Amino acid sequence: MATLGKPAANRNAMKQTSNKNIGCRVDVLRWSEEMDLLAIGTEKGEVILQRLKWQKVWQLLPPEEGLKVRGIAWRPGENLIAIGYSNGTILQLDIETKDVVHSFSVQSDISCMNWTDNGESDETANHTWNSIHQNHATFLPTLPVLSTLCSSTKPASYNPMDFCRKHILNVLLVGTVTGQLHLSALGMLPAGRVDVLAMAGLPPSTNARIHEAQMSFNFKQLVVALEQDTGLTVIVLENNLLHKYAGSLLNLSINYAQILSTMTYINDTIDCIVETWETVLLEMDKKLTQYADDHPGDSISADFLELLMFGTTSPGLEEFLLRDLSEKGLRRLGNSMDLCYATIQRLVVVPLYNAIYALFYHLNVLEGMLQNRIYYGALMIRTASQALRDCGAFQIKCFELQQTIDYSKRDFKIFFRWLCSVIVRLMDEPLQEHYPTITQQELTYLANFLAQFDDSYNSADTTVTEDSQRKLIGLRRKFNLERVGQYLEDKPLLHKADGSELNQWKQMLKENECFQNSPNVFPHREDHSLLQEQKRVKESIRLLFEQPSAALGGAFRPKNLLTLQQQTAPTANEAIRSFASCNHPVDNVTLVSIIQSSNSLLLVECYAEGGMKMVRLRFEDKPYFDQPIGTLSFRHAQFYNPDTLSLLLHTQPDGQAVAGGSYYLQLALGPIREILRSTELREGARTLTEETDGCRVLNAYTFIDECALKLLDGNDGHRIAVSGKRNVTAILSESRRNIRLYDMDAQDEEEEEEDDDRLENSSQLNSSLDNSQESIHQPQ
Repeated sequence: MATLGKPAANRNAMKQTSNKNIGCRVDVLRWSEEMDLLAIGTEKGEVILQRLKWQKVWQLLPPEEGLKVRGIAWRPGENLIAIGYSNGTILQLDIETKDVVHSFSVQSDISCMNWTDNGESDETANHTWNSIHQNHATFLPTLPVLSTLCSSTKPASYNPMDFCRKHILNVLLVGTVTGQLHLSALGMLPAGRVDVLAMAGLPPSTNARIHEAQMSFNFKQLVVALEQDTGLTVIVLENNLLHKYAGSLLNLSINYAQILSTMTYINDTIDCIVETWETVLLEMDKKLTQYADDHPGDSISADFLELLMFGTTSPGLEEFLLRDLSEKGLRRLGNSMDLCYATIQRLVVVPLYNAIYALFYHLNVLEGMLQNRIYYGALMIRTASQALRDCGAFQIKCFELQQTIDYSKRDFKIFFRWLCSVIVRLMDEPLQEHYPTITQQELTYLANFLAQFDDSYNSADTTVTEDSQRKLIGLRRKFNLERVGQYLEDKPLLHKADGSELNQWKQMLKENECFQNSPNVFPHREDHSLLQEQKRVKESIRLLFEQPSAALGGAFRPKNLLTLQQQTAPTANEAIRSFASCNHPVDNVTLVSIIQSSNSLLLVECYAEGGMKMVRLRFEDKPYFDQPIGTLSFRHAQFYNPDTLSLLLHTQPDGQAVAGGSYYLQLALGPIREILRSTELREGARTLTEETDGCRVLNAYTFIDECALKLLDGNDGHRIAVSGKRNVTAILSESRRNIRLYDMDAQDEEEEEEDDDRLENSSQLNSSLDNSQESIHQPQ
């Protein structure tokens, strides 16, 4: 295990803890600030989550074949990770379970991702949502685990409070290759879209991508790096609306997260219902369809009603009952359909109905919140009344589906029992004792059921010609006795619910137009299916929560602009290598580090008032070092913490053509920022070039202690990933296949020996003092 030298300013040493060959090229590296976890995005689109000592937590394949990982961001203070892909899809996963908590798309290739929070809990939001959460637990039933009700594998928990434990507003920033920046509060609620190209005064056709973005702690200022072919543009945007209504946005985001979680549960429940319904043996529909095709001129309802009323059958119907159905087949089919109907009814009555009730509750909470126009009016003008009406209609349709299941179970039971008795009589066999008889009421139900046979044997297209209809009758016409499945399709119902015309509530609404047109009466759309009502609810919620995004996105204003231009076309070695940013919590400034070329690093301070101060570091006038290190150049940079900049440096031996090595440096920013404070404050747009920019230039060698330079094993380094909170550094090799992990808070062997010697000497000294005191107090 290799040990590198320690910086003079810090007794802690940098010690390599592990070395891992990934096996394929690495595109993204991100440390978690909360846990010792490293997220690795590979060129194959896979994401690997590793612990510090290379214990694999899990590995995630891309959602679609051929996708690339473009960005990874850890949600501050929570066990959530966001992964962005080349098709614009963003997945948010629970670290412990690998379940997808939320997903959305920005409809464009992603270029960067960053997650920022203000680090402070909103006391008002905390109090509000603690009381709401208590009411939620009191009045709402716990949603049952779906995996216990159906065969599909579903998440065990849909509680949004599980991934929103801290009432702290955080914003996920997603940049795209088209120059668009998307903001998402809590990674859930869309909180604005910024056209950075337009803000920078560039035409839409410009080839530019978002390189990096950083939001200030108070959410008032946004620093964005826009990368172009000719250089880099750093634009500072201001948003007073987001700053002023951060608490309101937090409350809306939590409510939106709860609604999304409930809608996800509803979607999964309906998926389980559809899967269960598809397992129903629809042999009866198929067999009746074949019988109707074999007897195109006969009325199927008349044949079965004649059998019911007079007990007589045609030769074709008798052959159909004895050969195609049989008593044993009917019993098997009846048991299968009865089991499936029972499962569907259990899914509708318990999880689906309770979830719609919970959704209605959350929308009512939102409606109550939006009555406070002072606190929420700037973000949302429209209220949730339309979403509540659509949710009420969805609930009515769910109840209608439950009634349809009851009717279908009743009718099929009577139908199968009657057919079994008919088949036994046709076979001249006696009925078993205690065979259930059919009551007069059941005969009425059976007659109505048989009368629907001709309606069930329908044509899909009634506008075709008679000749075409005769030719395609076998392809376009089929029996559809089963009434539940039509509710699970995204199209109007073919058969309305039984008994709807006898509903007293409907009769009252029909007789009183004032009630029928009242916004407080939920509509009952009789021809809509359950899936159509579900789509209406989704669309209403989407339109409702588009308002904060439009309001916040339109409130961004450019405050300052800095353009870094290349004098010549950038090459692979001279192009802008890295852009790193960090919020300083004490000084309330945003620090920006830009490696403009291999010998030019620009350090910028962006102030809350909108001004900028900057200095440039170059490697000039190299001082004498005890060990020859060659000529240094900048490779990659990241902020280790607000006061330290981690640098990956490349060295080339003086006067030699052989390949050089790589050094790692922890650069203290205090002395440089002291010089920054004395420079002139830059305001307004400014263009900088490396040769003539008027920016103060500092010799980087004067800020480097020889002991602080650590030569890396393997002599190569492509980029770094650091975490000051976890005191760890990951260095990716030039081949991008090997990763070395370093513990920045470890002691080297010499220091450990010195500490052991000091402890031993201290113990001996204490022992000597004790012996001396005993001899002094010993009686003569």
